[in-house]
Amino acid sequence: MRNTFFFLLLFLSSIAYANEPIVSFPFEIHLGHIYIKAKINDGRTINVVFDTGAGANLASEETAAELGLKIRGSQMISGASGPVSIDRSSGNKLLLGESLEMKNQTFLVMNLDHLGDSDYPLDALIGANVLRRYVVELNFDEGIMSLYKNKDFDVPDGYSKEKIDLRPYGIPIISGDFNYAESKTLTGSYLVDTGAALSLRMNTPLVKSNKLIENITPNYVYTSRALNNSSDDHIGKLKAYKVLGETFEDIPIRMATVTSGVSSWDTVDGILGLEILKRFNLIFDYSRNAMYYQKNSLSNTPFRNNTTGLKLKKSGDSLEVEAIIAGSAATKVDIQIGDEIVSVDGKTKMTLDEFKAYANNRKADISLEISRNGESKTISIKPFSMID
Repeated sequence: MRNTFFFLLLFLSSIAYANEPIVSFPFEIHLGHIYIKAKINDGRTINVVFDTGAGANLASEETAAELGLKIRGSQMISGASGPVSIDRSSGNKLLLGESLEMKNQTFLVMNLDHLGDSDYPLDALIGANVLRRYVVELNFDEGIMSLYKNKDFDVPDGYSKEKIDLRPYGIPIISGDFNYAESKTLTGSYLVDTGAALSLRMNTPLVKSNKLIENITPNYVYTSRALNNSSDDHIGKLKAYKVLGETFEDIPIRMATVTSGVSSWDTVDGILGLEILKRFNLIFDYSRNAMYYQKNSLSNTPFRNNTTGLKLKKSGDSLEVEAIIAGSAATKVDIQIGDEIVSVDGKTKMTLDEFKAYANNRKADISLEISRNGESKTISIKPFSMID
């Protein structure tokens, strides 16, 4: 009896140890990306985006120069909108949390300005190199990312299992069903991409074969940047999308028109982005080709929809108008590219994230204080959806 009791204690302690994380650290969501803190080569603490869609580590050109990363050649990679050639720095150290040091890390060096801004500068991006080595848990309820050893990992209670396919891209692929008309439901395969600041992006072959741009109306053209190139998507509203056991209704989606890059492939139907993924606590276990999920407190968060038609970037304490979407609320008032928004309904120094959240939830007119060529003026804009 005594030996049995001792064995039971030993067994229970081994389970606890198996589920003890190697390291845990906080993360935050900014601009549709998961931001963590890390260090490269004993340098300063930097902002790093964790991206399941990233097959390699990336470092911004400014950060690479500041930290003295040595360039040792270049390589071609496939972006969402086409192939790009990028400089490569190898033999680096990456420190995650307080104690986990990953050695001999290669970073591709490129301009990452389009992914961050002055409020949330993006210094580097990581993904597959971590996921291939560890079980990765993203707890969106608590804002904690944890890494575990692959061996003997036990899934916590309350999680369901989804089989993932890592072939041929090294990015998780899962199945999802979408409905765009009363009797039109299609099952497809989607890349699980926490680095995509969107809900869904349908690939060009799927869009063309099902005439989605003609069938999902109204929609509008949106130009976005991906790595070193840009692309035009059509944004519309999908009637319903079912994934990981949940059905999401009336969600904004992007319909690709590119002819090269990930979104032109016919081997997958599209990209599943963070706007949906953040509604689940997730555990990625590449060693078992599995993703575990649990519905969380963000599940009923409203989907963001650009109701002003403004594309903005942070410029000092202001928000600068980069582009104006045709047919949007912004085209109906005197606002121009290059204008700087100094205040929004009297609120100053807004971040881009704060403006998007504020405008998304605002039904009444918004008062914008604009600075144009050194002169100040006030403009009232009435937000409305272009996809309803």
